[in-house]
Amino acid sequence: MRPSLSTKRLRLRAFRRDDAPALHEIFADPHTHTIGGGPFTRIEQTEAWIERRIATRTELSLCWYGLQLKATGRLIGNCGIFVGRTGANEPEIGYMIRRDCQGLGYATEAAEAVLAECARARLGRVWATVRPGNLASVHVLQRIGMELDRREDDDKGALLFLSRALHDRST
Repeated sequence: MRPSLSTKRLRLRAFRRDDAPALHEIFADPHTHTIGGGPFTRIEQTEAWIERRIATRTELSLCWYGLQLKATGRLIGNCGIFVGRTGANEPEIGYMIRRDCQGLGYATEAAEAVLAECARARLGRVWATVRPGNLASVHVLQRIGMELDRREDDDKGALLFLSRALHDRST
């Protein structure tokens, strides 16, 4: 996947180590960072997260992007592809937008750009997992054409698995 993408309002670029302070503001917010173990309490957690994304890009060519507003350069979130619950052959998309920028369509705009890049990179299918109560994220996934595949329960409750085929890999 290419290291940078662009949309009407956003510049998407692969994370760098020096993004840690701005990204940590987002990851430390308990209203924004609700996935996994919840908000990060130390900058070292954010630095390690960035290092894992850099390694995944190097090893598997899957990219996670920082989302910058073109108008100001401000980092407002992230969106990208990672080895999810289905493995590297069919990766998972994820995104997070800082609280004061939510509800403005940035997640949808970024996710559409990332899916287009996945198609360009000839990935056959992309998955997403989301909790049913995260209605904003469910709506983003519906807007980008993800369809419900199944529902499973884990130690935190119900989890929806959605997917989208990007193209026939045989062509």
